[in-house]
Amino acid sequence: MKLTRKIKKVQEDLRKILEQEYRHPIRISVREEAGPLGMKVIVASNPQAHPGTGMKRVLMDDDGTTYGIHGEKDISNLFHQKGWLENLPDAATFLKLLNQANYEGIGKFSENDCRFVKNGSLIEFHFVKIEHPSGERVKMVIIF
Repeated sequence: MKLTRKIKKVQEDLRKILEQEYRHPIRISVREEAGPLGMKVIVASNPQAHPGTGMKRVLMDDDGTTYGIHGEKDISNLFHQKGWLENLPDAATFLKLLNQANYEGIGKFSENDCRFVKNGSLIEFHFVKIEHPSGERVKMVIIF
């Protein structure tokens, strides 16, 4: 499948996922954005939604493979595919990528509290998610 057709298909898939969240017809806009670490971000959004809602995103690499909660593969697959076990990306930039992939780009995080930690043959990514509306800071770890 050509990449432009794949992007259109992913946009339509995200549109359908977003439509399922509403009981009434809504206007949905779709677009492609440049994302962190050379990835594309495919977005479907309801421009009239309340802040922090009405958004679906997926990451796409140059081959058209999608990553994230709505993707064909998860963020761990991307981490391994990019060879980041041997050559770690910048932690703050990776946190932005993670936000796009797993939190629809609307998660709140502390950029000062993210880091990679080597633990034997594994890599741990430590970060702090800030819960809305309480502001509670939740320490999180992803193991690659």
